[in-house]
Amino acid sequence: MAYLEIKNLTKIFGEVCAVSDANIEVEKGSFFTFLGPSGCGKTTTLRMIAGFETPTEGKILMDGKDITYLPPEAKEIGMMFQNYALFPHMTVHENVAYGLKIKKMPKDKIQKQVEHYLTLVGLKGYGSRKINQLSGGEQQRVALARSLATEPKILLLDEPLSNLDAKMRDEMRFELKRLQHELKITMLYVTHDQNEALMMSDRIAVFSKGKIQQIGTPMEIYGQPRNSFVAGFVGQTNLIEAVPAGPDTVALPDGTQLKTARPMENFRYVSIRNEYVHILGKLGPLGDENIFDAEVTSSQYNGMVTYYTVKIGRNELNVTAPNNGLAPIFQAGERVRVQISPEAVTLLEV
Repeated sequence: MAYLEIKNLTKIFGEVCAVSDANIEVEKGSFFTFLGPSGCGKTTTLRMIAGFETPTEGKILMDGKDITYLPPEAKEIGMMFQNYALFPHMTVHENVAYGLKIKKMPKDKIQKQVEHYLTLVGLKGYGSRKINQLSGGEQQRVALARSLATEPKILLLDEPLSNLDAKMRDEMRFELKRLQHELKITMLYVTHDQNEALMMSDRIAVFSKGKIQQIGTPMEIYGQPRNSFVAGFVGQTNLIEAVPAGPDTVALPDGTQLKTARPMENFRYVSIRNEYVHILGKLGPLGDENIFDAEVTSSQYNGMVTYYTVKIGRNELNVTAPNNGLAPIFQAGERVRVQISPEAVTLLEV
């Protein structure tokens, strides 16, 4: 039995169905992410788990116990908000101690608990500082320490890194994952950032328009998308309409045929990840394993990689190629040969 079970969870606001029939299982001590665009239902789902929203239908079970309608303070669940929700008139120590005081913990234990968690998030010695004396990253760490100090069974995080700059986000991704692993705490994380989800998660639920589109490991979500939304939202891909042309062959609209190692009976699209389109160069071999003559129609150098578009027949494909010194950088207008592995051609129904 999963540690956290969400069964047929639905939330309706007036005439709007924000979350529809969500079913999720979260293992104890895992890092589980809700991923999707704004307005897809991921935060509403998190708020129902926390107790800040009441489900219209469905159940939430934690360790086998029904917690669906318990108030937030009775759920033993912590939540870290997007805006951190720190008290500006309090010191760092007072902010972290706030939840412990509400729980009527003895003063000496509060002192030890606050010091322990400030040290854990890298803020040892910051207890007397005011919130307005801290950087954005330091405020984020205070909010994290406050959420952890009450030692919740599950910690919910609603886009906690969205207000940080790129460098600080990278650092805090590492810190969050380190803390989660060190404390063995179950974390539910909400984000619209696919990179965060892929880098940090044990499992991911992809949301769109109030419905869960797919649940799986990062490798499953990226490498085996269930539909065109997941394929297009998680990573970069070429989505092209196609029809059957044989047991393991599909035809694109202009008649170009592709071999696939993943045949299926009913499909509408092929999905080919940008990095799986390989430019062989001008003298690459021709053969029957998806090797085509092509034209480079655009080339954008970006340090570690170069972004291309190439034209195969009447089909334009986006390509992401590493600048590793093993191949030249091609320019727009050059004729090249391109290879697409059959294993890289994924067929999708919708």
